[in-house]
Amino acid sequence: MEYNENDCCGNGCANCILNVKPKIIVKLNDNGKTNVLRNYRYYRLLSKKKHISDVSDILELHFKSKESENDCTLTLTPGDHVMMRVEFISKQQANDTTEHKHHLRPYSPYWWNSVKMEFKILVSVRPQGYMTQYIERLQERDEVEFRGFSGLYEHGCDFEGKTYQMIISQGIAIAPTLAIIEEILNNEEDMTRIVHVACFQHVRHIYFRNKLKDLNHYWNYKCFIYLSKQLCESTDCKQMGHCLDRCLNFRKQLTYKENIYPYRLTVQSLKQIESKTMEKKHYNRIAVIAGGSEFQKFYKEILTSEDLGS
Repeated sequence: MEYNENDCCGNGCANCILNVKPKIIVKLNDNGKTNVLRNYRYYRLLSKKKHISDVSDILELHFKSKESENDCTLTLTPGDHVMMRVEFISKQQANDTTEHKHHLRPYSPYWWNSVKMEFKILVSVRPQGYMTQYIERLQERDEVEFRGFSGLYEHGCDFEGKTYQMIISQGIAIAPTLAIIEEILNNEEDMTRIVHVACFQHVRHIYFRNKLKDLNHYWNYKCFIYLSKQLCESTDCKQMGHCLDRCLNFRKQLTYKENIYPYRLTVQSLKQIESKTMEKKHYNRIAVIAGGSEFQKFYKEILTSEDLGS
């Protein structure tokens, strides 16, 4: 698939989805239906709501294609992206002309329905950003342009239980990793062991918390959550700069069998996780890191230097 400059979001992304050679977005499915994500098309906003009731800057957006379900389908694989495109008019002061331009922003759907041609994305809204202002103005039934871009992630089904896959996520970047995780867990023939390390700021910012609890019922999935800014008013906790494991203010916010730790993910933490979850040393180890560029770079270096990842 070829991309042009109009497909660039202009944010200087460290891991630009266009600066790679991704898999081609499928044009037709097995039934000969056109994939609506092949080109920019309009999608109707079905709902916009807070992901967590008392957290105002994280929204769930649910979109549905306007195309006919008889002729089209929506084909995605875990790790794929969609690019939101918003047109704006640029006023040229020199010759008093106008030019139509676009703001673009990539998102990774965490849920989709191919037949109904619907998908959901998690959006972080920040003050003063153009796209934030646009998203905040969106109302149900408004129409937004999207097209699809394939990601680099590929997973081969492990029938023998030889694969140990560690997924490290930061904040809302947990959303696209859920599609990867569920693809594996929903396949009864896939014996891949998943160790999910999710990093957030506070207990109240644990996104998809109930889903993570449900996933923990699978024999081949373990989740560990680390909180970088969890701090109460206790003197002992303030001296440490974060809540202690034994802190009652912290403990009372947890539920049964949640592996949540009130401090940043460290090298020692990763080593402890590996010792708890790696039953044998001859696994084929795979690491997936989802988050900001600095986050990805930091933990990639740790996994490589400590021989904790592939």
